[in-house]
Amino acid sequence: MKRILFAAILLFVASTIYAQPPVTGANKIGWDQPAPTLTEAQGYTYKYYPDSAIVGTTLVSVTCAGTVSPYQCDVLFPAFTPGPHNLTLTASNLAGESVKSAPLSFAFVVTPGAPINLRIK
Repeated sequence: MKRILFAAILLFVASTIYAQPPVTGANKIGWDQPAPTLTEAQGYTYKYYPDSAIVGTTLVSVTCAGTVSPYQCDVLFPAFTPGPHNLTLTASNLAGESVKSAPLSFAFVVTPGAPINLRIK
């Protein structure tokens, strides 16, 4: 009975951690951003904190859209080393930085480069 319970817990944890599909640099991060106006949401500075980092990295070229808050924002996914990761986001303006978002867990994959220098040996 203990083995069945242990296996069920492992299955649940594994499926929870990797609920997202594999991610590449071609994907985008998307989120809903509460703000008084679309202009303000677009004007916020967004930082991501990879793998529980203490210092965040500013995201560039964030775009936000929508007609009412929360606005839908996205940005190209930053590069990561292959493997499992998590990240959190913050938004900031002149008044300060928000608390960190809930973490997003994902597996980053790198597409192999094309073979080069083909030849007959």
